[in-house]
Amino acid sequence: MAENYVARNWTESNSKSTSNTQHQTTTRKILDKELMQTILSGLSPQMTEDEVRSFAESLLRPQLHAGLEAAQQQYDAAELALNQEKEDIAVQLAQAIAQQQAAYKQNAAQVETAALARGMGRSSYTLDKLSQQGDMLAETIRQLTDEGARQQGQVQQQITQAAKQNAQTQGRLNTDYAAQLAAKTQELLQNQKDRYNSNYMSAVSAALGSQSSGSQSTESGSESLSLSGDIENGENFTTGQKKTSSGTKKTTVLVGQGI
Repeated sequence: MAENYVARNWTESNSKSTSNTQHQTTTRKILDKELMQTILSGLSPQMTEDEVRSFAESLLRPQLHAGLEAAQQQYDAAELALNQEKEDIAVQLAQAIAQQQAAYKQNAAQVETAALARGMGRSSYTLDKLSQQGDMLAETIRQLTDEGARQQGQVQQQITQAAKQNAQTQGRLNTDYAAQLAAKTQELLQNQKDRYNSNYMSAVSAALGSQSSGSQSTESGSESLSLSGDIENGENFTTGQKKTSSGTKKTTVLVGQGI
């Protein structure tokens, strides 16, 4: 009778222990699922890489536009001043030619008047004299025109150089912007990843602390669960120490995938 009683008690105890283990396993699975829902619902949604790039552009593009506009305004002002200088050279050339032509007419009139006073009229001497003055006028005009063209050519070279410098400046600004945009995008993506991981682990800690930590009574004694977390190689997981009356057991509970 005693042996049968002991065997029956052992069977009932073993059955109860197995039932408790199955119940704890089922509860653990449900708890993990609830934890995941709680954790993920509490995290802020992440921006896509395109959205992060657009945000980075909104931060950097005003600086780019300001630089491009400043460079263009500087070129426009230089071009306006140089074009005005070219126009001034043209006006001065026209005035100089007009003065030479007026002087030629006056000299020609004096030659003809003197020839008439001497009774030479339209003699060959008078015509030669007028021809010489005409040639001198043409040479003077040619020299004035060449000098005006030379001066305008120098000014045009300055305009061309200013345009080249403006193009180089704007090209450099765009190149710098592209590099800054890429760096800023990566910085924001990394910051977002770090913030998400930090928030994730905080949420895991808070959720497990409120739902899983504490003491549980079992047939074999009392146990407590202390959890900590980390993220490695793209996975989010928590590890904990479970203390029971029979010893300490380290457990790992996979609660979700990280970023």
